[in-house]
Amino acid sequence: MGTLKVLMGNEEEKIFWSLDDSEAVQKAREKFDHYQKQGFIAAKIVDQGDKGVQLSEFDPEAEEIFMLGLADGG
Repeated sequence: MGTLKVLMGNEEEKIFWSLDDSEAVQKAREKFDHYQKQGFIAAKIVDQGDKGVQLSEFDPEAEEIFMLGLADGG
């Protein structure tokens, strides 16, 4: 099960997918692309949450992807 978390100020949007559900994967990919075009930065969590790796494209095998707008980063 994968999770895409989009952080927008005080709001958070979550999109979930499973690798065996191609429709859900496609929806998550479309959301990822939509926010990336708006300038959001994406990172996937690796090493059991100990670090993140910046993404330039959607990774359906990632367990958790965070997207953050540049204005929200501080």
